[in-house]
Amino acid sequence: MRAPTSLPHVARPDRMNPAVSIPSLTDAESQRLAARMTSLAREMAAVPELADFAQTGWLPDRFFDLLDELYAAYDAYIGHNIVGSTLKIQCRAGCSRCCLQAVHGVYAFEVINLYRQLRELPEYGDIHNAFVARADEFQRLVAEFMAAHEIRDPNDPQAAAYALAKFAAINTRQCPLLRDNACSVYAQRPVPCRMYHSLTHPIHCMTALGQNFSIEPPEEANAILWDISAQLAFPFCEYLAQGLVSFAFRRQFRPWAAPT
Repeated sequence: MRAPTSLPHVARPDRMNPAVSIPSLTDAESQRLAARMTSLAREMAAVPELADFAQTGWLPDRFFDLLDELYAAYDAYIGHNIVGSTLKIQCRAGCSRCCLQAVHGVYAFEVINLYRQLRELPEYGDIHNAFVARADEFQRLVAEFMAAHEIRDPNDPQAAAYALAKFAAINTRQCPLLRDNACSVYAQRPVPCRMYHSLTHPIHCMTALGQNFSIEPPEEANAILWDISAQLAFPFCEYLAQGLVSFAFRRQFRPWAAPT
């Protein structure tokens, strides 16, 4: 399995969305679902094995069961606000325009969750190599911007923003997890893939004509989840391609199993 040619650290730029009014975010049902997500996030944070992850590289099934519940509550939160604010979403089954983008803003445990499932597949080697290619292309764009602007700091947010925009504009390789124009890990797709929506035709996504926006996790739950992510942090864990590649090398491609 190939390693990426270059993986300097790239900071996640601030997310900038067009102004979209979502008044239902403050209604009773949104608050109920937000409280549910916060409760689940606290339960995840209380899983004892979190403290030992740096040594064991492992988390119990209980943690990922809670993540499944969190995803279900988040999906309900998103669905409620799309309906409650009468948003005319143009996203449809079979549309994979957003799957050309570099997925970023991922919690570390989401990368771990996907690795534990993907590693068991017979085609895992091909999936890994495809993610290496995407990571290499993204880092090439970062390096291109840094060279053109004589930037030496690999954490420069402008370089990351440039790479994210250009990657989506020029990339013709879809996400390695896409099968027949559908996500093969749809139930386990990370939060950035869940939150992204478009009010305009998908052909305009990531262009000046597009009106894209995100329904992000509620603030309190999000803060707890990022704290958990920080406890598990490994290089590039906020970027899906880079995170999966670096975590695989950290584990030396070992299958997911409880420590013995």
